[in-house]
Amino acid sequence: MTEYVNVRASQTLGQDDLVAFLRSRFPAATKRVGGRRIAEGTYCVETKVRSDSAEFEEIRDFIQAKRKEGLPSYFNFTIGHYLRKYSKKELCQAEILRLLINPHFEPCGEECGTIYETLCSECNWARQTSDLILDTRRVPQHNDISETIAWVEWVVSSKFVKVFVDSKLTGARFRPIFEFKNPLKVSTDWSQLWVTGNAGALADATRLGRDPFSPLEVSWRCPLEHSVSASFLSEVYLHRNAWNGSDISVTSALFGQGRNLLRPVPLIVISQRMYQAVERAELKGFSCEVAHLI
Repeated sequence: MTEYVNVRASQTLGQDDLVAFLRSRFPAATKRVGGRRIAEGTYCVETKVRSDSAEFEEIRDFIQAKRKEGLPSYFNFTIGHYLRKYSKKELCQAEILRLLINPHFEPCGEECGTIYETLCSECNWARQTSDLILDTRRVPQHNDISETIAWVEWVVSSKFVKVFVDSKLTGARFRPIFEFKNPLKVSTDWSQLWVTGNAGALADATRLGRDPFSPLEVSWRCPLEHSVSASFLSEVYLHRNAWNGSDISVTSALFGQGRNLLRPVPLIVISQRMYQAVERAELKGFSCEVAHLI
């Protein structure tokens, strides 16, 4: 596994000094974000460096110095995150893997008429109490799994469902999705992935932090302890005796500071058996990280 840190800096957030620093010190590794036509004062860049490099240490020193000054533009925002790149062999040897859904789309279900019962006013944790209603024209058509901007609504293709059923995988069922333009019509192309498998809580070996530059603190915790907003500073570790052995499962821990349409979300974990099945079928719309049972 090769680990990188992806750093994003924006003038819009008041990080002009960091933008200038990255562009001058690491021009080859720094790229502009947002296209060609950018208004004055809204320049945004991304820089990717290896986490074990001297470049990372230099960037960390710069950001930590700014945070020690108490500057809100450096303290109130997550500035970077880890990117982990694995060989095919490493992914195929993992007992379990964390599934990351890549495509996002809007509008979300609640904007289309899906009903939720909010269970926590602090983190916006909620229970879906109706079938999912979506404008399926907005679903990424060339991906087999995607999620709405609400984070908790996972949409899969009929191909995904067939692979899951034919492979006799466990830990999920598939709920109907009703068409926004015709609420009595059930989509024949898309279903809601409803995970029933249980992966339990995260083990203490999983390291969380605000971002790679502030490893000893998290961005936010729900006062009622439902969810946490943090970056994963390590791979995910789970308790073997808490995982129920399903081919797809979710953690009991929730992540994200939900508000308005956004809801805190669990992590999705899949077995090696499911990884092999979706790889053979060449399903699209996700990536995987190695996870661990201890």
